[in-house]
Amino acid sequence: MQFDYTARDKNGKEITGTISAASKLDAADKLFNEKHLNVVSLEQTDEKQKAATPRQDTSAEKKKNNEKFLSTKPQALKGITDSINEYLAVHTKVKPKDKAVVFRLLAVMINAGLSIVKALKILGKQSENPKLRLVLNDVAQKVETGSRFSDALRDYSEIFIEAEIGMIEAGEASGQLNKTLVSLATETEKSAGLLKKIHSAMIYPLVVLTVLTGAIFLVMTMVIPKLGELFEGAGAELPIATRILVNASNWFIASTFIFPNWLMLIITIAVVIVFVGHWKKTPTGKLSWDRLMLHLPIFGQLNQKAALASFARQLALLSSSGVAIIRALEITANAVGNEVYRLRLLEVKADVERGVPIHKSIDEDPLFPDLVVSMIAVGEQTAQLGSVTEKVAAFYDEEVEIFVKNLSTIMEPVIIVIIGTLVAGLVAAIMQPIMDMTDIAAKA
Repeated sequence: MQFDYTARDKNGKEITGTISAASKLDAADKLFNEKHLNVVSLEQTDEKQKAATPRQDTSAEKKKNNEKFLSTKPQALKGITDSINEYLAVHTKVKPKDKAVVFRLLAVMINAGLSIVKALKILGKQSENPKLRLVLNDVAQKVETGSRFSDALRDYSEIFIEAEIGMIEAGEASGQLNKTLVSLATETEKSAGLLKKIHSAMIYPLVVLTVLTGAIFLVMTMVIPKLGELFEGAGAELPIATRILVNASNWFIASTFIFPNWLMLIITIAVVIVFVGHWKKTPTGKLSWDRLMLHLPIFGQLNQKAALASFARQLALLSSSGVAIIRALEITANAVGNEVYRLRLLEVKADVERGVPIHKSIDEDPLFPDLVVSMIAVGEQTAQLGSVTEKVAAFYDEEVEIFVKNLSTIMEPVIIVIIGTLVAGLVAAIMQPIMDMTDIAAKA
């Protein structure tokens, strides 16, 4: 059978032609593996001739509708329901597992001989995430009008990180986009699984902290004021712990201007959280925050190991995909997720440009343990940097998993001790004056 194809070579140049193959899958495999071309479209010659009937070109209309749907401002004639749906769709978060599914299914469809445009449109219809559905449709239209897949993804850098785009760009250039997408899907699933374990380990202490905060609020606003009136009526001298508790409760329920102090405290905490959130987005704030995260007791080790796992994983994927080492270091720096490591890796990139090997650039740097330096040295000397850094990534992924598991194990007894200490102090501060009054009444 004869198939008409449109494809791009490693330089991105569009090539059209005809190829003989037993099936569409065989034709796609020949183009991928023998000619090193990235298939854009592939149709059987006789089917194409039968289908060559005039039809209305609706691509402009579809693009217009997509742009309208992606707009965050409700249109004048749009109903309230449409406006709400639009807002929710645009602001829906795209999870790593959603991207992993897209990468894997896209690889399967391309390997089966479907054009990337058709595969993106199919995934756009099937995606359960409303934002991802809109993004895939828009990317499909851009590719259909001549844009490269990687260039179209750059318009959605808040969803697809630079490392993912860089790998896809390398896959397009080498004609191995399907294999690159499979690797991306696998690594994205690993990252998503690791992140899920970390979040799961944090759920228990956060729930306990929330319940404890609510209990303290009720005690300070409802229980202690009543007991304070009782103690004052008795006229007995209160222990220092009880006086501190009663004074704190009095301040809690008192008012500043027209607002109760407890409300002012909540507002102050909310303002501080918002301020810190905005400050973290500034270059100085992000650097200071990420440096603090690396020096926290206990959690600093977790953050460092997670950053090293990300660094090794990105470098392994990019190196194995054929990306030049200087470009790979630049992409890895911007995708590592920690500003301290980002700036340091950009310095490493500058050293490599001057001819300094990576392992010498990071030698004796506290950000990179001796294990990482030694492994990268072996990878550079044996020209196996991709496979060696992949082993480093696997090691630190396992280290993070073990750390999180151990953290979850010790977290429960630590929380129980903290809660027990607080409750014991509270009971002592309340019961001691009550017992004193009971003794006075018994002697009287």
